Order: sequence, then structure tokens, then C-alpha cells
Amino acid sequence: MVPKQSNSAIQSSADRSFYFRGYRWAICGALFAITSINYLDRFTMSLLKPQLQQHFHFTQVDYGYIAAAFSAMYAIGYGLCGVLMDGLGVWLGFALTVLVFSLAQMGMAAMTTVVGYMVLQGIMGLAQGANFPGAIKAVGQWFPRKERALTTGIFNAGTSLGVVTAPAIAWLVLGHLPWQSVFVVAGALGFLWLAWWLPRYKDPEKNPQLSAAELQYIRSDTPAAQMHVPWRRLLLHKQTWAYVIGTMMTSPVWWFFLFWIPGFFHDKEHVNLKHMLAPMVIIYGMADLGSIGGGALSSWFLRSGWSLNAARKAAMLICALVVTPVFFTSHVHNVYLASILVGMACAGHQGFSANLFTMASDTMPMGVVGSVVGLGGLVASGISIFVSVGVGWLLHETHNRYWLIFAIASSAYLIALLLIHIINPRWQAANDDFTASGEPPASASGLVSS
Repeated sequence: MVPKQSNSAIQSSADRSFYFRGYRWAICGALFAITSINYLDRFTMSLLKPQLQQHFHFTQVDYGYIAAAFSAMYAIGYGLCGVLMDGLGVWLGFALTVLVFSLAQMGMAAMTTVVGYMVLQGIMGLAQGANFPGAIKAVGQWFPRKERALTTGIFNAGTSLGVVTAPAIAWLVLGHLPWQSVFVVAGALGFLWLAWWLPRYKDPEKNPQLSAAELQYIRSDTPAAQMHVPWRRLLLHKQTWAYVIGTMMTSPVWWFFLFWIPGFFHDKEHVNLKHMLAPMVIIYGMADLGSIGGGALSSWFLRSGWSLNAARKAAMLICALVVTPVFFTSHVHNVYLASILVGMACAGHQGFSANLFTMASDTMPMGVVGSVVGLGGLVASGISIFVSVGVGWLLHETHNRYWLIFAIASSAYLIALLLIHIINPRWQAANDDFTASGEPPASASGLVSS
């Protein structure tokens, strides 16, 4: 007689049959690709910083203003595009913003002044602010909760691929064309992505590529309709504050790595563009491992029976500890050792942020996730404006001494995790479905019990 399987065993077997199978992973691949293109485009500016200084005599302060222009408009775009994604939907939201930032990137080939680069970097930042709110929303629509951290880690790894690809493209282009052509080639990649996205993306319920069985698997977590909720109401909940503060503490560190590390290697280790590829491969190859590993780690903890609170925070603690050795980067005098230290920090950041992004979909209704992520990005990018200008001024005044910046970066993630734990010690979901207008339910008393 064959023993009868329990419902939970049958469900577990069905779940295993869908691991890394199905059309949702093509959507994950598309999110990975556009995240790569986002970062390739924005990293192109930092990679070509020596050319800007050589041909146009830009100073560290000038470059700081260009980076700040991107950060300022990215802050606005991140906030607005979170609402945009909730309102227009993922398909149209991505289509419009990818078109805009690709054109802005290509236009930088014609710029010769600080103001010109600031304007186009600002336009690019405004449009690129849509990427993470849109990607997080898409993950929430296409993946059940148990796969979201891993999926977020996978698409978030695209940031590293974009940064690694940029020096290779620049090296190939510079062998045959003027250096400004790098902007054109990088911008054209967005149009290639749109050629796949426009005809192939539809919401899960309307997508003919998705089987009924896979849709049922995805909907094993109850989806929520898109909602338009004012930020003032979102800010009544500690879950929003936990996400915003975590993002505010860590995103400026990542932006420092993105905008200033090529300059650090050029200034301190005398690495030129031709030899920049190896350090970037080390740094962002490690970052990719951290991005996927950080998401996979918390998913593994969950499958091992850990609570959602313990799984997410344990993974974040491990990632935060991996960042701390970056403190020593400015004290070593070997480009490969420095690359490993920065690579560890980037890996820790990516793993930490994969779980931080997932916190939004874990603790808030899916219909407001884009708005919560957008609000967090708005605040973090606003802080990054002052960080960009401050780093430029500090390096100019101290003749390129980086040690204080690395010291701050080494401790930011542990402090961020401590604050997240203080705000939401049990990783508790908001006690508000946001479907009623006006104030949240009487049982939800803001930062105390929601």
C-alpha cells in the first residue's frame, strides 16, 4: 500500500518542480539586463573622468557637481517613478524611462562643459530612478515570497555586470573611435533591450507565455491591486521608516564606489583606462557573488525553518560584516589587494541591499511597494547629492586623501542594520491594507504597532 502524502508534502514537491523553471525567469533575466544597462550607462561617466579632466580641465569639484546633478535628479526620479510604476504599470513605465535615459546618454557625446554634462546627467538620473521601484514591483508580481530575495539578488547583480562591461566597451571603442563614442555605444544598448521588452512583457494574468500551473504557483502568495497612497500615510508606518533609513545609510556608500573608485585607482595607484578592466572585474565580480549570495542566503535560512525576521536579518548582518575591511583600502599600496577590499565591500552592499529591497515587499502591501521603494530612493539620493559634493571638496582640499571616506563606509551597514532592528524588531508587516481612504485603521498606531 502506497502511503498517502500530506498536502504540505504535495505542495513542497510542486514548489520544487518550479525552481528555476518557467517564464518568470525570463522576466528576471530582463530585469537583470536593464539593471546592467543602467549601471553601464552611469558608470561610463566615472570611467571617462580622466578624459574629462585632460580635455576639458575639469577639477575634482567640477566632477563632484556632475555627480551631484545625477544624484539630485535621481532622487526626484526615484520618488516620482515609484508612483509612476504604481500608476502606469511596469510595462509602460520601463518603456518610457529606458527611452529617455538612453537618449540622454547618447547626447553626452556632444557635451564640452560642466553645465552640459550636469544637464544630461540630470535627465539620465531622473529616468533611471524608475529601475529599482519598477524591478521590485515586477518581482512582487511575478514571484512568490519565498523566491523574492533570491530573484532580487539576481537582478541586482546586473549592477555589477554593467560596471564590469563598461571598461571592456570603452577599451574596444577607444581603439577605433573618439572617446566620446563610448557614450553613444552605451546608450544604444537601451534600444536593444526595448526591442525585447515591448512585445514580450505583459502582466502574469495576461501573458500567453505563462502556464496556468506557473501562475498558480506565483499566486501562492495573494497579490494586491495597485494603489495610490500619499507618502504622508506611508510615513505613519514603521515599515516605511525602516526601509527609508536602511536605504539612506547605505546607498550613498554604493554611489561613492560607483562614481569615485575609478578615480581612486587613477589617483592613488596610477591605473589608466587600458588597465582598469582587471580591478573592475575583481570588484564587481565579487559584488555579483554578494548580490546573489545575500539573497540566496536568506532564502536558504527560510527553507531551513528560520523565521522571516531571523533569516533576513542574519543575512544582512553577515553582509554588513563583510563590508568592514574596506577601512584599510587607502592604507594598502597594491592595486589587486585594494580591489579585493573594495570588492568585499561591494559584495556586502549587494547582499545587504538584496534583503533590504525584499523588506519592502515582505512588510508592505504589494500595491504600495513601488511607492515605498521610491520614497526610500528619494531620501537616499538626496543624501547622495551632499555626499558627491562633499567628496569632491574633501579630495580637492586634502590632495586626494581617501581614508576618512573609507572609514565611514566600513561602519555604515552595521549602523543601518541596528537602526532597522530598533525600528522593526520582528520584521512585522504593516497592519494596514491601504484600501480605505483617509487614515489607517484605529488598531494601527503608526510607528508603534503597525
